[in-house]
Formats: sequence, C-alpha cells, structure tokens
Amino acid sequence: MPFLTFNSLYFLIFLLGISVLYYIMPNKLRWIVLLAASTIFYISAGIKKLPILVLTALIVFLSAKHMNIRFETAEQEADQRQLKGKERMAFLAPIKQTCRNRYLIPTIILVIAILCYCKFGADVFAFLNKNLTFWTWTDIIVPLGISYYTFSSIGYLLDIYWRKAKPIHNYFKYLLCVSYFPQIVQGPIARYHKLSSEIWKEHHFDYKNICFGIQLMLYGYFKKLVVADRLALFTGQILGNLADYEGLIILIALIFSSFQLYMDFSGCMDIVRGASQLFDVRLDKNFDHPFFSKSAAEFWRRWHITLGAWFKDYVYLPVVTSGWLAKQTNTIKEKAGKEAAKKINAAIPLAVVWLLTGLWHGTGWNYIVWGIYWGVLIISATIFAKQYKKMAELLHIDTTTRGYQVFQMVRTFFIFTIGRLITAPGTLENSALALKQLFRCFNPWIFWDGTLYRIGMDYKDFCVVLLSLVLIRKISMLQQKASVREAIANRNIVLRWAIYYGAIFAIIILGIYGVGYSASDFVYANF
Repeated sequence: MPFLTFNSLYFLIFLLGISVLYYIMPNKLRWIVLLAASTIFYISAGIKKLPILVLTALIVFLSAKHMNIRFETAEQEADQRQLKGKERMAFLAPIKQTCRNRYLIPTIILVIAILCYCKFGADVFAFLNKNLTFWTWTDIIVPLGISYYTFSSIGYLLDIYWRKAKPIHNYFKYLLCVSYFPQIVQGPIARYHKLSSEIWKEHHFDYKNICFGIQLMLYGYFKKLVVADRLALFTGQILGNLADYEGLIILIALIFSSFQLYMDFSGCMDIVRGASQLFDVRLDKNFDHPFFSKSAAEFWRRWHITLGAWFKDYVYLPVVTSGWLAKQTNTIKEKAGKEAAKKINAAIPLAVVWLLTGLWHGTGWNYIVWGIYWGVLIISATIFAKQYKKMAELLHIDTTTRGYQVFQMVRTFFIFTIGRLITAPGTLENSALALKQLFRCFNPWIFWDGTLYRIGMDYKDFCVVLLSLVLIRKISMLQQKASVREAIANRNIVLRWAIYYGAIFAIIILGIYGVGYSASDFVYANF
C-alpha cells in the first residue's frame, strides 16, 4: 500500500471514497468510518508504526479513566458529607496527590520517554555505533505524527487531572481523537474536548460546506505545489551546496526558504482543514497571517497557533503559578528588589517554553540555539517594553504611522529569516558556513547575467513564484477583512466556477510534479 501523502493522487481517491461512505452511513456510525479511514491511513505509512500509537493511546485512556473514577468517587463522598470551601479542598487533596503520583506523572513520563526515544534515539545509536566497537546499529521505528499525538495526549491527561474535561469511556472513540487522519501528520495539535465535540455532533450533508472544504484544499495545494515545491528546487540546491555559492545568492535562498516553509506548512494546514471540513469536522486554525506581525511575540501568536497555545496552557501557566517560581521570585525580591523579581518572574517561564520549543522542532544543537534565539528576543521585548517605549518617545518616533508598521513587519520577517539561517542549512557548522558565504562578496550582477536563473529555477519560475506571492498576499489582506470563501460563494455561478477551474488548472499546469519528480514531503510531517 502506498503512503497516502496529502499531495498524492492516492490520497485524493482515498478521501473521495471515505467522504461518500461517510454520508451513506447513519450518523451514529460515521465515527467508525473515520476510525477505519484513520487506521488505513496510518497503516499506509507502515504497519509496524501502528502498535506504538495504539498502545500509547490505551495507556493514556486507562490512566485518565482511573483518575476520573477516583475523583468522582471522592467528590460524591464530599457531597454526601456536605463539605464546602476549605474543608472540601482538604478532603480532596490526598486523592489529587494520589492521582498525580500514581497515574498522571508516570503516564506523562512514559509517553515523553517514548517520544524522546523515537526522536533522539537514532542520534544516540549513531553516536554509540561510531564510538563503540561492540555496538551494533539498531533501527528505530518512528510512529507517524508522534509529536502531535503525544502533546495531544498530555493535554488530555492534564485536562482530566485539572477537572477541566470529562474523559471518554470508549477506548476506540478516544483512539479516533488521537489518530484522526487529517491532522495526524502535521497537526494542528488537537484539544480533546474541541475535537470530540466536532466529531460527535449531528452531521448533515451540506453542499456549501463541501465547496468550502474543496476551496480550502485547492488553496493549500496551490501554496504547496506551485510555490513551496518550486522554491524547494532553488533553496535545496543552494543550502545543500553552500560552499559553491556566496553573497546575494545565499541571502535570496534564505529569504525564499522562509517563504517556502510558510507556504509548505500553511498549505498543509489548508489541505488538512479543508479535508476535515468535508466531514463537517472543523479543526482549529493554525495560522493567522504571521508575516503581517509587528513583533516576534505577535509572530508566534500567529504561527503554529495550536503549538503556542499548547505550550501556554500546559507549560507556561503551570510554571508561572508554581510554588518553585514563587519562592525564587521572593528570594530575588529580597536581594535585588521588586523590579528585578518581576523581570525574572517573566523571563523564567518564557525561557522554559522556548527551550522546549527548540527541542520539539529538532534534535540538533542548531535547534537548541534556535530556541534560545527566539527566547532571548521575546524575553527582552517583554522585560524591556517600557524602555523601548521611552526610547521611541525620546527619538520622536510615531509608532502609529503606517510606515512604521510596515517597517515592523519587514523587521519581523527578517528576524524570522535569521532564524532560518540557524536551522535551514542543517547543522550549526553549515549555518556558520552560510553566514561566511553570505558576507563573502556583494554580487548584484547575478540578477542580469543569468546566474540566478540557472540554479534550480529559471526566469519563468521566478515570475511564477513572485506573482503567486503577490496573489497570496492580496488574498491574505482580504481575509483579514472578510471571508474570501463567502465572497466567492456569493458570486454568480459563472464567475464562481471560473475561479474554481482557474485554481485547478493553475495547480495542474504550474505545479511541480511529473516524470522524474517526486513531490517533496511536507516540512513538518513526521514530527
């Protein structure tokens, strides 16, 4: 069975068949169709990957179930005793501690251990294989989308423990929430209570809903096949052979690499959300036009939204409210003053979040440096916000003007591009080489002597990319004001279908695929 990648014809045939079967089945049985489809999709990536997912889901399911039983039993007894306020909290405290020590912490440690083994085990074994003569290399099975379903599982456990959600009592229904095939590869990171409410609500066939889903998928395929995969031909050639290039070529490759990543990731999210909408299941939005951001913090509120929200709810806030941080803050307050304590109190949770964010994105030292890079930027902007405001006032800079806001957007984009310099070349050594080659010379003649158009993309490809980026920017600006899909739906049938066919033929004609070409995987796939 071929792997049902989102950018393959097999996936489209598979999606069509599942959609037809989904609406044929009675409403109460449709979740079984989605579970079967998710299982088939997962097996297509390798049947050996499935047991790890199934076992992990079972462990989390049982842990959450037993926690809930203990909580409900204790709460019923507290109700019978008519305990309220501090008395009730004191009565429930031992139960909470038991659940934490017996179920919550061991389960979280186990699923994180599995994640670390799958993500970092290959590097560890490679090191041992290289340095120990008696060591024999062992292949590691990496389950599809392990980072996404691990984070989703941890969030589910914590929500049950914090009594923010009720657990599901059917293991297979929980397995569906974990393995739901549109989002398993690349997200978004699901919140159980949101996804489950979408899956088990009353579903009806809605022509408009189907059209909206297809529209969103077409937009995603355009981003991926026309823009991202075309840019990959250029950036891959340069960033894969850094010693052969210098100056502006490196700079252009890094800038294009930023656009490539955005078009690839956001394109996948459009395909995922569009495919899910065919089943009337709405997934969380994962992008909100991040290149319109005016600061690093705003950028990450708009980029990979579900990941940022997950870190905020399950890492940042617990650290902020922890007794340990309160103790450290009080100590610093006594020794260095209130203002210093306030800054440290803001810095430590952000530092923890960004260290973990770096580790989540990759296993090399370059990703740790990347996490530190973004952490320093956001922490400094947070703790020195007043000083930056005073500096702008002293320099008589009007921060409300359109010109200054454009400057902020451009600045944020290049901050992101510098981040790509840390990760895109592959290793820190390659990043250093890219930086060296970038400043080795200034070569503007590449634009007119033809050099630029002989590296993966020709002049026509550059025109396609630039025109596509202009079109996507225009659509993004319109999306901030109103729903583009609603606007298309309200047009007359001739214009509406002209837009549909135009998008389809643009993807067919301009997409990067064909004989001798293998469509590249989505960048965030297999995380």
